[in-house]
Amino acid sequence: MYFVRHGEANYDVVRERGAKGWSSSFAPLSERGRLQIDAIAGDYRLQEASALLTSSYARALESAARLSRLLDKELFVEYDLHEWLPHRDSLTEFSAELLEAARIDMRKQLAGAEPAGTNAWESVNDVRERTLNVLSRYVHLQSVVVVTHAVVINAVTGLNRNIENAEIVPFEFDPRAAMEHGPLAV
Repeated sequence: MYFVRHGEANYDVVRERGAKGWSSSFAPLSERGRLQIDAIAGDYRLQEASALLTSSYARALESAARLSRLLDKELFVEYDLHEWLPHRDSLTEFSAELLEAARIDMRKQLAGAEPAGTNAWESVNDVRERTLNVLSRYVHLQSVVVVTHAVVINAVTGLNRNIENAEIVPFEFDPRAAMEHGPLAV
């Protein structure tokens, strides 16, 4: 299995229209983001995929659609592969202060700390659990490419570093071990 972070997004398009909060998830790829995805489509690791799974957020969906077309692979859209939620209610406006507190806590959790104790945002374990639930539905496929977001990749793989746009991250998925023992080694 391979995770792929979406290509670079063009947030100017949604900002110009007054998008706030989660409506920024409608941002398409930038021209550079499209080129990033087109470039990795030739990577040998992606050629043997049985199918692609993707987040429903526009930047991931456009990335996966490009890969699906270039690789000639079936594409499945899975809502639960979405970006980490800094506020559990996606329709609620959130303040810059809340967003920064949530980001700080997420970084600490990725480094191994316990969640801050607030239930306002998703924990690393929340992200990991919803993602693994999706992946477990596709174990019948020989190999999948999962196009998603950096925090999702970090939460599942246990990596605690920046995941670049269009970066390919290998992952050995054992559904029983993943649910019982935490992140598996890459």
